[in-house]
Amino acid sequence: MEILYVSRLCSERQLSVLLRDLPVKPPLQEQKFHGLLTKGLATCASGVTALSVLPHQPGTGGLPAFAFESEKGVNYRHMSLRMIPILSHGIVFLWSFFSTLHWILTHRARARFVICDVLDVSVTIGAHTAAKMAGVPTIALVTDIPDILHEYIGGAASTWGRIIIQAYRALSTFFMERYDAYILLTEPMNPLVNPRGRPHMVMEGMSDAGMGEIDNLIEGKYPERVVLYAGALYSKFGVGTLLEAFLRIPHDNARLWLYGTGELAQAMQGYEARDPRIHYWGVRPNQEVVLAEVRATLLVNPRPSSEPFTKFSFPSKNMEYMASGTPVLTTPLPGMPDEYLGYVYTFMDESVEGMAATLTGLLDLPPEELHLRGKEAKDFVLTRKNNLIQAATVHTFLQSMS
Repeated sequence: MEILYVSRLCSERQLSVLLRDLPVKPPLQEQKFHGLLTKGLATCASGVTALSVLPHQPGTGGLPAFAFESEKGVNYRHMSLRMIPILSHGIVFLWSFFSTLHWILTHRARARFVICDVLDVSVTIGAHTAAKMAGVPTIALVTDIPDILHEYIGGAASTWGRIIIQAYRALSTFFMERYDAYILLTEPMNPLVNPRGRPHMVMEGMSDAGMGEIDNLIEGKYPERVVLYAGALYSKFGVGTLLEAFLRIPHDNARLWLYGTGELAQAMQGYEARDPRIHYWGVRPNQEVVLAEVRATLLVNPRPSSEPFTKFSFPSKNMEYMASGTPVLTTPLPGMPDEYLGYVYTFMDESVEGMAATLTGLLDLPPEELHLRGKEAKDFVLTRKNNLIQAATVHTFLQSMS
């Protein structure tokens, strides 16, 4: 079986260049999710090729127009170009169309499948069109609903920006409904993205099997009681509520560390001035963030469970948190299966006062009790939800289509 994986995924080498050179960093959780899945698929498929377009913003350098390389069992086919409105999308379409045709023709001896991240419209439309023309099965990987995604992160302020977003949403929805099969994060996604009732499977996320090699020890923890959040800094993700709740915590040795970027990034300096226990680290390499998660006291996800979008998502951040071995405090998200609830702490009151009370209570617990909960969570996700196991499930699903 040969798999063409179409997304924004880039090799670790190219990602290091992007993190070094680009003023606006690529979403690291997106890179990690796709990276884990492709590396897992490479262990059970005959070959995996990742096709992607790298963001190349004006005024930056260091990226070739085309890059072909192999890394950890995955063959990468990158294209990089400056973002010229309209023209760039046409170039991306042609490149992904002909690159997919070339891949199809050169892998005629085996069963072939094209997996597309439906959120990356610019590169997936060309690949989808080429695969349909050649009769190769196309599989939509749906990690978010495009319409809901733009509603909860906010849209563009300008008229032209709103027009572009509306066109993107219409185009992505049109193509999303025309795949041969679907890989979804939650079951409630299915009626929205798969109205024709094509085959689908649910894969709520995956942990990094390699985390089994990283020990989480009580003696290795930071001396302070560090509560850590890593992810998008948006008010609708509950980050503002978390910040206000932490201000009410009485512990002098407590710390709130935040990693990532988003609309609240500009407000972080003000929060740091209000409370020196709060520290914003910005966007850092995932390896650095993971090591900080291992040494922290508590990892938190304040995403409101009452928001409509939560039943259509399973934050990959929760999987990374659990795999670290540090206890996780999260809201009871509707998209999170019940089997996870026995391994995490939950906010039962998601108000500022409720979050402050829950955080205070957990920080008062003995380190040994917190450590045991984190260890149990790590054992759960590494033995039942790691990327090798989840990729094998995807591989079996593709075989059933053959």
